[in-house]
Amino acid sequence: MKEGRSDPPEAVCIIGAGPRGTSVLERIAANAPEILGDREFAIHLVDPFPPGSGRTWRTTQSELLWMNSAADQVTMFPGSSVRCDGPARPGPTTGRWLQEGGRGPLHDDRYASRPAQGRYLQEFFHGVRAGMPANLRLYVHRATAVDVRDPGTEHQAVVLDDGGLPVPAPQLVLAQGHTDVEADRPRGLVRIGPARADEDELDRIPDGAPVVVRGLGLVFVDCLLLLTEGRGGRFTRSRADGRLRYRPSGREPLLYAGSRRGVPPYPKPAHDLTSPAPPPRHLTAETCRALLREPGFDFDRDVWALAVQELCRAYYHELFTAHPGRTRMDWAAFAAQYEHFAWHDDRAAKLVRAAVPDPDDHFDPGRLTDPLAGLRRVGPLALQQRVRAHLRDSVRRRREPRHSAHVAVVRALGSVGGVLGELYNGGELPPAAAAAALRRFSVGAFLSSGPPPLRMEQLIALSEAGVVTFTGPDTTVTTEAAHSGGCGHAEHGAPSGLGDHTVFRASSPHVRASYTARVLLDARLPDPDLARTADPLLRRLLAAGHISAETAPDAFGRPRATGAVRVRGGHPLDAAGRTQRTWYLAGPEQFPHAGTDAGFFRRNDEIARAVLRRAAAGVPGQVSRGS
Repeated sequence: MKEGRSDPPEAVCIIGAGPRGTSVLERIAANAPEILGDREFAIHLVDPFPPGSGRTWRTTQSELLWMNSAADQVTMFPGSSVRCDGPARPGPTTGRWLQEGGRGPLHDDRYASRPAQGRYLQEFFHGVRAGMPANLRLYVHRATAVDVRDPGTEHQAVVLDDGGLPVPAPQLVLAQGHTDVEADRPRGLVRIGPARADEDELDRIPDGAPVVVRGLGLVFVDCLLLLTEGRGGRFTRSRADGRLRYRPSGREPLLYAGSRRGVPPYPKPAHDLTSPAPPPRHLTAETCRALLREPGFDFDRDVWALAVQELCRAYYHELFTAHPGRTRMDWAAFAAQYEHFAWHDDRAAKLVRAAVPDPDDHFDPGRLTDPLAGLRRVGPLALQQRVRAHLRDSVRRRREPRHSAHVAVVRALGSVGGVLGELYNGGELPPAAAAAALRRFSVGAFLSSGPPPLRMEQLIALSEAGVVTFTGPDTTVTTEAAHSGGCGHAEHGAPSGLGDHTVFRASSPHVRASYTARVLLDARLPDPDLARTADPLLRRLLAAGHISAETAPDAFGRPRATGAVRVRGGHPLDAAGRTQRTWYLAGPEQFPHAGTDAGFFRRNDEIARAVLRRAAAGVPGQVSRGS
């Protein structure tokens, strides 16, 4: 491998040097000896941030920011469990890498900090670079891609914002991951986000200021720690009852936080299954493909129902096999009957009541996905108490091994997500089904993609200390004029005592209170919105018609933009519906788990082999019409 600028006849340009782009690079290097032999090939890697870690996992961010996946599960090395055509390249998980090298602690017993993960990713990149075959030339460009010249031709090149020569790119891999969008900024008010937690942006919030917060997910948790412990506050654990308490520094803002569900996602499990999980039975890629061919296919009816069936089956398998004392029959006898019923069938419910005596052991998807269901115009204090009770219960169920059946649901969600992700990344889902899959999988994220359990304990402590006030489910945020002094909250529709200025107001139809502030923290990742993307390359390509936005029918059958790039077989489509054959869309970043057949690796291997085969054949760039 060589570094420096020259122009071998065949090349690929990878836009984005985070985990996805770096993994594609590794797969190119791993597959090159088989497909290219000793033919020269250039790889251009473009990202303004350090290769490997990229922006999200940069090593300069606060150690208060943690991963939400256990470090011993996360890997960048495709092992023998991955069913791909390229060679396996096993290696350490983040947890093993940290512990064996003494490179940093694990938090809450299992979680690496985000900077530590960035160091792991950077070392992975350096290892890939050092081990590349001699006929591969790697060029790293610390710049931002802003345009593509001569798109769809063999002379295609990527324009960078550093003023240098365009980068030769007969083939192009788009691996930017989750991109930001341009948001409206009301005059006279402070709006932060939607975006990942940004320390510099959060410094704009004055000490002690009221802040309306929209979103209770992982971005919210990150912001929460930066605005509390990051400003000098301290968490201590009581010796008397073992509960966390928060000691304010006085610099914390007052956070009025809400979301559609009104509660954060469930925390990650603190333990694993006590018995092996059964393989998927109802929802497989083959089953989904067969359903897609059926006339009148409906994702919710045909596919999501099978996904929920998998969750139910995984839950009861773990309950019956790991905790037989809480059941009245063995697993085989129960499963033989249960498999014949849909999960919502009255006969299934009757069987569960007969076989599982304690109602607390019954699996209730509705209660899990909507913990505050039935809330009706409660006062703000009653809401705080109910949310805290839910948070304590969620921590208990994720920490105590007796609730391992809930861990089985999390693991099953991973299998479901893998199947749907494979179909989505392969372009096999029609637009309406793809939109439904993304919508439905937000439920999966709520159940399985929360923070470490300690973060939920810290949130409870911050709520009890008055730093965080929950605003309720279905919270909406509006801007309006106010008419007397100070920001705060108003209950029962009483005047809120605000001055003659514009404020943000957060309110829930289920709570007799509203909350106002001059600062809005959009603590969430933005929904995909190609029309408003902040990525300069995607914005330029869309404006020029080289890529196009996906659409799906709305409730009235009218086409509606989904915010995603329109693809066919993993390639973007231009405005005329033609396939950009030499462009590959890699998909969003999602860390693969060790020992699994991770779709992350399979997709990256597919892209790498397609790139190398085209280079080996000497096929010039082209845009083709039709499917």
